[in-house]
Amino acid sequence: MGERFSAPRALLRGIPITVWMLCLVAVPLGYTFLISFFQVEGLQIAAKFTLKNYRLFFTDPMYSGILLKSMLLALAIALLAILAGYPLAYMLSFRVRRGKQALFMLSIIPLWVSYLVRIIAWRTILGNKGVINSALTSLGLIQEPLSFLLYNRFAIAVTLTYICIPFVFIPVYTSLEKIPRNIMEASSDLGAGELRTFFNVVLPLSLPGLVTGFIFAFIIALGDYIIPQQLGGTQGIMFGNLIWSQFGFAFNWPFGAALSFILLAISVTILGLTSRFGSTEGGFLSE
Repeated sequence: MGERFSAPRALLRGIPITVWMLCLVAVPLGYTFLISFFQVEGLQIAAKFTLKNYRLFFTDPMYSGILLKSMLLALAIALLAILAGYPLAYMLSFRVRRGKQALFMLSIIPLWVSYLVRIIAWRTILGNKGVINSALTSLGLIQEPLSFLLYNRFAIAVTLTYICIPFVFIPVYTSLEKIPRNIMEASSDLGAGELRTFFNVVLPLSLPGLVTGFIFAFIIALGDYIIPQQLGGTQGIMFGNLIWSQFGFAFNWPFGAALSFILLAISVTILGLTSRFGSTEGGFLSE
């Protein structure tokens, strides 16, 4: 009798989240997808079905070129975030004995700081009169400020890597904490050294968290437009800036919507290709 009433109760409990997803996610996405087939006439969006917005992207190499450059830069940023975040998570999980919780909180504190504040901080650090140039000038190592530190892809890569590190650190640390310590002890008892244990035990078991962190970092870097706008200059235009410009001063919402869904399709494809790695825990040992 109890089981008969449990299903309706579970359904009722799921209504708020369903309504929330429908109103704030599904409906806006559906509307954006709809207007991607419209066109602009004068200063009005005309509800006339057309494929020219998608055709323009696939026929003009400028747009596909910006997308390719953005994907390559996002890939580099994701890899850099992994190189910085994985060792940090490993050391905190296996090396630190005291104050682990405090160090964990310090590692994720950047997420508590305003996104714009972090961007302004890095612009201050990398600027001509910033921390780096001022320090090098004071030490007599340079006579003029280093101009390559700001308003280019280097500045974008550095700032976005910093932004993405916590998003890599958290899932990797979670995966590492779930690894049974007796498995590592068994590996050591069987004669495997620390390096061999890492590659044969720790890395395979932490791969789901690693892949999840890579997905987070890649998608964040690929879709961001504020950092390229603030720190990239004319050399740092990314696909997100292209989309923003269509919804902004270009007033071509249909084309911006088409570009948005092209980016969404790429993100969903990446998520689909990597979902089985991100959702599997410990399954790699069976191979």
